[in-house]
Amino acid sequence: MKKLDFLRKLKQEGKLKLVEPSEEVKQAYLQKSSSFIDSAKLLLKNKKLEEAISLAY
Repeated sequence: MKKLDFLRKLKQEGKLKLVEPSEEVKQAYLQKSSSFIDSAKLLLKNKKLEEAISLAY
């Protein structure tokens, strides 16, 4: 509950606000996730299940 109080205080002080989503950030995350899933597939194909699972998350 302390974290929520802290965030509410920041918002009231004008130090925290919502912003519009960034297309650049979105594209960067999509590229990174695509790369991770490709890597996870290769690991799984080579019987490295534990490593594949961690990359998939």
